[in-house]
Amino acid sequence: MDKHTLFSSFGKWLAPICTRTFTDQLSETRQDKYVKKLTTSAYLKLFLHAQLHGREGLRHIADDVGSVAFQQEL
Repeated sequence: MDKHTLFSSFGKWLAPICTRTFTDQLSETRQDKYVKKLTTSAYLKLFLHAQLHGREGLRHIADDVGSVAFQQEL
């Protein structure tokens, strides 16, 4: 095992979700054509995380994005 591999509980929760059809649809519609940082898949993960943790609004989500622990988890 690679010592730099990080298995988070959120990553384990997302593992069974089939992302192949999702990425196929993204490439077909060219939705992320001009995106530099916040891709559609990252956006999906962000809001799934917010839903799982019961965040009340965008301010709480923005606080999560700024935290180091959240960035390491994703």
